[in-house]
Amino acid sequence: MDQITIKSREERFLQPIHKQPKSESKLSPREVQFLRPILRTGKAFYVVIPALIVLVLWVLYAWYTQLTQGLSVTGLRTPVGAIWGLYITNFVFFVAISAAGIAIASGIRLFKLKDYIALARMAELATIFSLMMAGMSIVMSIGRPDRLFNLILNFPARLPSSPLIWDVMAVFVYLVFAITYLYIEMREDMARLVGKVKWGWLYKLLLPGYRIGERHRIEKIVFWASIFNFPIMFMMHTTVGWIFGLQVGRPGWYSTIFGPYFVLGAILTGMSVVVILAAIYRKAFQWEEFIRPVVFKGLSKFLMWMSILYLYFILSEFMTVTFAGPSGEQAVWESLTGGEFAPLFWLQNGALVIAFLLFFVNTVFKKAFRIGTTVIASCLVVFALWIVRFLIVVPSLLRPFLPFPTGSYNPSWVEWSLVGGVFAIEILLFMVFTKVFPIMPVTELMAEEEEGNHA
Repeated sequence: MDQITIKSREERFLQPIHKQPKSESKLSPREVQFLRPILRTGKAFYVVIPALIVLVLWVLYAWYTQLTQGLSVTGLRTPVGAIWGLYITNFVFFVAISAAGIAIASGIRLFKLKDYIALARMAELATIFSLMMAGMSIVMSIGRPDRLFNLILNFPARLPSSPLIWDVMAVFVYLVFAITYLYIEMREDMARLVGKVKWGWLYKLLLPGYRIGERHRIEKIVFWASIFNFPIMFMMHTTVGWIFGLQVGRPGWYSTIFGPYFVLGAILTGMSVVVILAAIYRKAFQWEEFIRPVVFKGLSKFLMWMSILYLYFILSEFMTVTFAGPSGEQAVWESLTGGEFAPLFWLQNGALVIAFLLFFVNTVFKKAFRIGTTVIASCLVVFALWIVRFLIVVPSLLRPFLPFPTGSYNPSWVEWSLVGGVFAIEILLFMVFTKVFPIMPVTELMAEEEEGNHA
């Protein structure tokens, strides 16, 4: 983008600055650019927020229906049928999205990836909100949510032997870590903006014990936290894989590959979501200068390798089961390749192949690179990986080893409402946070620009 275009956009944005409160006039022109979502409210905000609130109210009604009438209003059935369905599919999917969030932020800060700094906080929020939605999906899947307290009461006794307890602990630890990480790295931004923006009073409340000159200590804490993030991330996603992979009684689940399979799928899903978020924020707030094409080129190259590796995992599992798998395993794969789940299975693989080809073209043929192509490919990955989670959860449940007939699963309107509503809640959380807190790491970006100017 040439300098004339950038300048004209800045002038259009800064033109009404005199209408701001005096406190906001204390901001530098660069800070005003970083804080566009807080300082300006577009018409789309007043349309989307009420629509999301209506969806959330519908979710509450659907959940009230389930709580008062029981799980009979869903398509979940036992012993013939699926005891897990869309709810657990959503749980695994949202846990997967959380993988790349703090991982991207940690990688940016550990390896000094200056071009990617603008993405750090978006990625952190993707982790936090997705973990919250994963927890909400678990609560929604239980007919009696109050019985979750039994899990807590039996925690010490069951910890050594229960993958489910491992998973609860891993998700909780990761969520606490992610929130702490975000708060620490955002302290300097909030302190910088106290008295300058309308939410300054809130920032002040959130900064007990803040002292000028904290930045050096914050950088040290964030550096070490970034190192510890990676083993925590692998622990969590491997544990989710073990919930399935350690269950010998279900065909299609008992496998040594499920741990790494889930980690790889989580990285692929999470990175793709970050690409989509970056494109949305870039377009919505005219941040082309800060989220440059080089960001999408780098992520496209990374996703190309991750997508072909994931396809290799699928092929490896298919070949092993088809040629040497037990009868139960083969029954599950027959339902995927030629049975009732075949349309979803081939749609999922087709979407992943197309996504890989788009990433490949963007990476290998530099003149053919387009940001839009990377975003489309990322959307295909997210779409395909949600189907992957569904096909991991449901087909194995419908074909048990025990002498029961083959089951069926038909999700009800209650399930679809709650599943769709969880996505609406996450979008709402993103929009509210973006309106109240700086989504751009202002202090880090300003420091990088100052270093660049001195250089």
